This record gives sequence, C-alpha cells and structure tokens, in this order.
Amino acid sequence: MKNALKFILALTVMLLVMLAVRAWAFTIYQVTTSDLHPEVRKGDRMIVNRLGCTYDKGEYVVFGAQDAFIGKVLAVPGDTVNIKGKEYLLPTRCPLCGSNHHRYYMISVGKQETLIHQGDIIGTAYRLWPVH
Repeated sequence: MKNALKFILALTVMLLVMLAVRAWAFTIYQVTTSDLHPEVRKGDRMIVNRLGCTYDKGEYVVFGAQDAFIGKVLAVPGDTVNIKGKEYLLPTRCPLCGSNHHRYYMISVGKQETLIHQGDIIGTAYRLWPVH
C-alpha cells in the first residue's frame, strides 16, 4: 500500500510539472491554414517556444489573442518598411513610454503583411513533423 501511494504521488507531481512546462514554456500548435504553403502546410505540427521575447527575420511565430495564427517575420524593430508606398521605420522603443517591450514586427501571413505588437506574439514556432 505504501509503494502504491508513493507511485501515485510521483505520478501526480510529474503530471503537474509537465502541465506547468507546457503552459508556460512550450506548447504544440497545429497549422490550420495553408497561407504559408509550401514552407508550412495545413496540418503541420509546430512546437512553440513561449520563453523567447526577441524574434529574428525569417523565423516563424505564432500570434493572436483569441485565434492563433502562424506567420513569418519579415522586419524587426529598426528596419524600414514600405506600407502603401510610404517608408516607415519600425521603432526600437515605444514612442509613448520609451519601453523596449512595446515593439512591432512586420509579419507575413501568406500574401498579406501585417504589423504585430510584441505582446500579441505567443512565441517562436519550430516544425515538429510534417503531415504530408
């Protein structure tokens, strides 16, 4: 009986640690659209690193508050981007408060490009395995 109780306790602790790591450090995301085809296909599984807070050009990121989307980073803070024929500099600091944590990234979602606030990015995505 004592060994069974120890086993159940160890199993419970392991489950709690696994859930904590999955909730705060890493999560698995399944691609729901084929906007980034052929690099990323619908059904691909991606592991998302939630601990990183800086993103580089060419990386895949998962973002969104309600629904999660995947996109590719095209421009980082400090880069000049062209929006509707005008050039803009992505600021490295927030113009209102001066914080380094309020940055914007230019993200490609298929044929569309959009500016995404750093706070809306869930994390960097890495392909686990393709379905196809």
